[in-house]
Formats: sequence, structure tokens, C-alpha cells
Amino acid sequence: MGGSGAHGSAAPTLDELRRRLTAYTPEHHPVGPHRTASVLIPLVQRPEGMAALFTLRPTHMQAHGGQVSFPGGRVDPTDADRWYTALREANEELAIPPDAVEPLGRLDDLVTVTGYHVTPWVGLVAPGVRYRPSPAEVEAWFTVPLLTLADPAILRTMQSRRHDGKRRLTFYLTEPHTIWGATAHMVADLLEVSGMAPLSPG
Repeated sequence: MGGSGAHGSAAPTLDELRRRLTAYTPEHHPVGPHRTASVLIPLVQRPEGMAALFTLRPTHMQAHGGQVSFPGGRVDPTDADRWYTALREANEELAIPPDAVEPLGRLDDLVTVTGYHVTPWVGLVAPGVRYRPSPAEVEAWFTVPLLTLADPAILRTMQSRRHDGKRRLTFYLTEPHTIWGATAHMVADLLEVSGMAPLSPG
């Protein structure tokens, strides 16, 4: 993925964001033995500018308990396509009506350390939607402005050694919760496609 950072300037307008995401060609990876999943990166318009909506998983969940995530989950055999999966999961987790989400584009597929092949979709949630978290899947939800996510002061990176080699880990020290893991990877991709990728703090 290529692009230049734009931190320090205003966030892109909605029209500019639409243009960038529509023009972007996401990378596809062979699914192989991995389970398939889709997530929705919900964008909402706030007085302080465009923001991304995140969820906090309940600590009792066996998978990703206590972690920050985007709405999403495994692709069901009855799902029409992976965009449908993302909308279905967002509806199940936060009661976001599918017809209240405008598709803006796709980001690169990624394979998680837990063995999922994930397709991230970016969608604009219409104003006035009332979020009703499912207690079984969502402990809380919160939004973070894209300009805040693009601030290099909150970005941290480190190298992790695994049996399959080194892996670069990204952390966003946001309030009220730190964003890391696959969610942070998707945030980084979104910022880069949007022209807002922060410079590495080193």
C-alpha cells in the first residue's frame, strides 16, 4: 500500500474520502485454510470531524475478550457476500440498520494471528442512528476522530517475535481504550488510504 501522510492538515472531506476509497484497489490474499470473516469500519460525522466507531468486547468472551474491535464476524454460508456479512454483524452487535450504512470502499484483506481471513469494509453511518449494543458481544462503544488517530503522539510500534518470524505491532493510545492488534492494523490502512497516515514516532 502506498501513500503520503497528511497529518497536520484538515481531515479529508466526505467527498474526498469517498473519492479516495472508491479509487483504491485493495489487496486480495488467497483464503487458504483460514476461516473467512468481514468487519465494518463505521464512520460517523461528528462536530469535530469524521470519526471511527469502535466497540469494546466483554471480558467474558472466549475470543478477543476485553479488546477494542470493529463490528464483524465469521462469514455465514447463507450470507449473500462479505459486505452483507459486515452489515449483518453491525446490526447484531449495535443494531445499526443495514440501510443506514453507505458503502465507501474496501481495505486490504488481512490474516489474523487467530487464523481468520478478514475483509474490512468502510461505511458511513447515517446521522440519528441509535446504537443498542448486544450485551453478549459488546460491552461499550465509542468514537475517535480520524484526526486524533492520525496524531503521531498517540502512535506506538514494536516488533514481536513469533514462530513464523517477526511481526510489527501497532498501538494507538486513545481514550478511553488503547487500540491494537488487527483493529490497529485496519486503522493504519484506513489512515493511509485517506491520506492521513502519521509519521512513525521512531
